[in-house]
Amino acid sequence: MTAAQPDNAAPLDVPRQRPATLVFTQTVLALQSLAALFATLVVFGLGRAGEFDLDPGLIWGVGLGLMVALGYASGQQRKRWGRQLGWVLQLPMLVAGVLVPAIALIGGMFLVLWVTGLRLGSRIDRERAERELAETEAQGPADG
Repeated sequence: MTAAQPDNAAPLDVPRQRPATLVFTQTVLALQSLAALFATLVVFGLGRAGEFDLDPGLIWGVGLGLMVALGYASGQQRKRWGRQLGWVLQLPMLVAGVLVPAIALIGGMFLVLWVTGLRLGSRIDRERAERELAETEAQGPADG
């Protein structure tokens, strides 16, 4: 059991919050990778039913490749090129609408989520920085 911290003691180390933009973009891409898996299953099933004349290996290769690329991009969102990769990876599900229009609809929804995550995340991060600055200025110089 630890003793209570006195009022004049330094504050406990509080871990910094992760940037909201990072959280939003990683979440969108991770969920989109699952959507890519389900889209692959749909296209594979329609191919087996005779709706498409596509090689199952091609369907699985492209689908799983997209899923892995989305998962990888999710982990690279701290880097500038990772964000750019996220933009590029919005296209394949939109293009897949040529085969199944519902996949393009889902891809469009993820594109809207991606843009929203970037816009709201950057706004939240900016407001957090302004609040931290205001709190620091309100504390004034340390007496010592």
